[in-house]
Amino acid sequence: MEQLDPRQFEAIERLLSSVVLPLSEDDVRELVSLLPADGDTAYGLNWTILHLIEAAPGWPHWEALQFQQGEWIDVLMRRLANAGISPPARPTRN
Repeated sequence: MEQLDPRQFEAIERLLSSVVLPLSEDDVRELVSLLPADGDTAYGLNWTILHLIEAAPGWPHWEALQFQQGEWIDVLMRRLANAGISPPARPTRN
């Protein structure tokens, strides 16, 4: 995302600021999928995406994070851990 020209950046910024809250689980899943695997901030746009995700009702949606990887997922997981929130235990097989 670091290769955005100013017009592209402004268009994305407008789209993110026009997101209607509250977000659904599907919205959260889509936003999570937009976060890059590396720590690219995209000039702050990815922080905006992260804040939208965290503001969603019922957050965290563990299913949205389940198969995702990357630095942004690590950030989300660390922030949840810092808040004392951990993923539900997986059922064990007998």
